[in-house]
Amino acid sequence: MAKSKTQTGEQEGARAVDDDFIPSLEKGLAVLELFGSDNPDWTLSQIARELKLTPGTTRRILRTLEKLGYAVADEGRFCLTPRVLKLGFSYLSSQPFATIAKPLLTQLARRLNATCCITVLDERDVVYIARGTHKPIEPFYVHVGARLPAYATAPGKVLLAGLAPDVLDERLKGWDFQSFTPNTLSSAAALKADVEEARSKGYALNDQEIFLGQRSIAVPLSLGGVQAASIVAAASVSSASLDRLVADLLGPLQEAAIEIEQAASSLL
Repeated sequence: MAKSKTQTGEQEGARAVDDDFIPSLEKGLAVLELFGSDNPDWTLSQIARELKLTPGTTRRILRTLEKLGYAVADEGRFCLTPRVLKLGFSYLSSQPFATIAKPLLTQLARRLNATCCITVLDERDVVYIARGTHKPIEPFYVHVGARLPAYATAPGKVLLAGLAPDVLDERLKGWDFQSFTPNTLSSAAALKADVEEARSKGYALNDQEIFLGQRSIAVPLSLGGVQAASIVAAASVSSASLDRLVADLLGPLQEAAIEIEQAASSLL
């Protein structure tokens, strides 16, 4: 997701006063972050233009990534290699929730006849770090490592509700609300209202805001008394009304959250 001018300006200001900041590492990571499902390969000139780097700098970064095994070139186009997954798995293996949640999520998914996931907040996105499902084929598949905009998801609203009010207000500035479905929130005011409701009730609902045909409910996960993640259960609209989500899924989801929190705390 694109950063706002406010965010970018604050980050640049912080870098300017930090003698330990390494600009070359920042540029290398920026190149890695360019690649994704929408843009799986890039030319050197495209990368340089996109990141406003010189061709020489871009060439050195790409050459380094090639030498380290993170990228390969084919007829002038660069793409990432599976070695990049080590970076993501290093994060996942260090997360207590992701480490112990898989069997618990699978049990919960079968019990609720829903897909259950754990997410964390990264800037304005939610990142899925663990999942369990009740069937082999899902119409709304979200893989571990996937990122979705927080404003369009139930766990995103729960995670935003865990932020201090002043931090939330700052996070909402300049947010671009892309429409995924007719139900997607379209303004910071609407999101703030949903976030305040999630903070008050202790859970959040999503009614086809990111995927048509899917509803979900999410509750917070805490570690050491601090909200650190969210657990969400998602089901099709044909099997789950909003009332059913609250009546039948909320209680078991909250019970599972306590069990996962206790298991994760035992690993610390």
